[in-house]
Amino acid sequence: MDDDALPERSGTGSPVPVWPLAGIGLVCVLLAFWLKLEGVILGVLIMSMAYFVLRHRPDGAEAESLATSIRLSAEDITDVLDEFERFRHGADSDSVADRSQKRPALADPDCGDPDIETFYFECGTARRFVSRLDDRLSTDLSIPELETLLGVTDRRALDLRDAWARARRAALRLGTDYV
Repeated sequence: MDDDALPERSGTGSPVPVWPLAGIGLVCVLLAFWLKLEGVILGVLIMSMAYFVLRHRPDGAEAESLATSIRLSAEDITDVLDEFERFRHGADSDSVADRSQKRPALADPDCGDPDIETFYFECGTARRFVSRLDDRLSTDLSIPELETLLGVTDRRALDLRDAWARARRAALRLGTDYV
């Protein structure tokens, strides 16, 4: 498909249809022929207002709000990932005690407990998801695409948080003799 056939994108992420501008342009040309100089002036004003209205539609605030919500959900994901990294690599006494005396199974990626395995799987997919999220948000997305992405991000954040809680409980239950 050739790029000229694609609709122009607005700053809000929604496609700007070409046909309204073409129709208004035709009317402005007719005004210019009919009213001469006044028609040209009116045509320029009408075309600039039409372009501005089509380019800056009111869904811009909604798109920005959705993008902010997506980023907040992504922060929930990164908070869990940070907690896990603090658990695995933290040098403070609480992290060391938690990792070595309370939940050593959680620090072992080869642990056979289903809850811990699930968490490691969710953790890996969450890292990949978050690493690609900024690139995805930097493209022009429509409101429905942003709503879908928000739903996916919320679901991933909830799944990761639940998997983290289950894995911590399972590792505590297994204790130091989990092997």
